[in-house]
Amino acid sequence: MNYYGKKENYDKGKSGEVEAKIYLENIGYSLIEANYHNKIGEIDLIMTDGSWLVFVEVKYKTDDWRGKPEEMINNHKLSQVKRVAESYVFLTKPKQQKYRIDAVCILGKSVKHYKNIY
Repeated sequence: MNYYGKKENYDKGKSGEVEAKIYLENIGYSLIEANYHNKIGEIDLIMTDGSWLVFVEVKYKTDDWRGKPEEMINNHKLSQVKRVAESYVFLTKPKQQKYRIDAVCILGKSVKHYKNIY
């Protein structure tokens, strides 16, 4: 894949994250931070849902020719998100005592939200 293909994928991913953020805000979530990263990895969105701190993994695909967005979230990815989330909680000491990991999977115009996936 050349530079332009990577940039196109990056841009699509960012637009998916914006769409997921808007979707979650419309159902009452509040954004704390987008694209948080450290040495371990990255979390797409960090939000609150009432008393919950929510780490959100976003997967966006324009079509399902190479599979569905949900299929891109494997055990390795979930483990990495969990480690980044735990380090975030340790380092920032948020006021929320409870946290969870959600996923927002976008396929074309369809948005699916999965709560507490790990």
